[in-house]
Amino acid sequence: MICLCEYLTRAGRGRRAGGDPAGDMPAEKTQMAERTPSAANAHGSCGPENAYGVRILECRSLDSLAALPDRINGFPVVELAPYLFSAYGNREDDVTAEAFWWSETAEPPAERTENAAADPAGPGLRQELPALCGGRLEELRLPAHLEKVGAYAFYNCEKLKRLELYSTTIDWGAGVFTGCFGVEQVTIHVEEDRKSCMREVLAELRQTLEVFYLPEKAAEGTDPRQHRGMQGPAAESCASEDAAPSARIIFPEFFEEAVENTPARILVTETHGCGQKYRNAFVSTQFQFKEYDSLFPHVQVQEPETLVARLALGRLMYPYRLEERYADRYLEYLGEHASAAAGWAVENGDMQALEWIFTHISCNGEMIAELLEVAGTSGNSAAVSFLMDRRRAAGAVRRKFFSL
Repeated sequence: MICLCEYLTRAGRGRRAGGDPAGDMPAEKTQMAERTPSAANAHGSCGPENAYGVRILECRSLDSLAALPDRINGFPVVELAPYLFSAYGNREDDVTAEAFWWSETAEPPAERTENAAADPAGPGLRQELPALCGGRLEELRLPAHLEKVGAYAFYNCEKLKRLELYSTTIDWGAGVFTGCFGVEQVTIHVEEDRKSCMREVLAELRQTLEVFYLPEKAAEGTDPRQHRGMQGPAAESCASEDAAPSARIIFPEFFEEAVENTPARILVTETHGCGQKYRNAFVSTQFQFKEYDSLFPHVQVQEPETLVARLALGRLMYPYRLEERYADRYLEYLGEHASAAAGWAVENGDMQALEWIFTHISCNGEMIAELLEVAGTSGNSAAVSFLMDRRRAAGAVRRKFFSL
């Protein structure tokens, strides 16, 4: 992957001079800018001395995954340009003469040249790699130091399914997730003692979401990708006894409908689904697990059995800040709907969830036979093998003898 970038300086956008040395930056960014040059030089930076970060203007790649770097040439990536991954944006409007290309496989230049746009990707590589935008983007990882996402940055990325971000990205432009109806999974690294963007992101994505909540401690001393779950089920280490704390939470879908009240000559907004209630389980910007768990009776009534089973299963497998009284309710529900939970695990290839169900919930031979049929239909050979072993261990298979 290669990226078209530009440095952000205390003088304002790009390397443009003039005006107040701090430009239009807030005081906190000005302080960051004053600290950054020495830190950036420690990482081998080659940008201007008054730069405090990098803005990404365009990405090109043959892959459908965009794992944006945390640093470019030693400077933190702090901003994404408007319409960055949209197929409808005119990126030429944002390109300055000082923009440069960065490649994840090329070494940064020892010093900046007059023709910065030619370093280090080269014109040939830029022509060979198509723009990573629109329907080509399926998975996205945002930088750890990101502060601002430009307006409509992911506009109409209808095939975007998985997103990883950090809660400290506070400045989100208008319509960032417009048209992103395919997002299924969000992984968010949370610093619980700081202002978080989690509520804002969830409000923009109204479809059913599976969220991997990774508090700050989960990232210390571990590889963040270990817990990403970007390729399907979460990594096994997340649910182990020695794993860092984390949560796997489901947010149901909701939508609003305007209904005409003719006698009163007004429109009444009706909300369908309990997803809005779950997305309001916040105090200020901090997510409240107790409030989330207390809403379980609502989801039992309003949502399908499979989704409710997924929600309960996720909270029990990753019991971060889960009180015992709510754990008992989840476990009681799964005991009554074990077939739905196990069926979902088999169909989606979540072997970790399937093993958890058989470890903590009693499953009879009839249920195993039904799951074997589902596993065979879905082509899940791992589940077939696991279920056959369980049936044999339970003594559910007995040879029939006939006497004449």
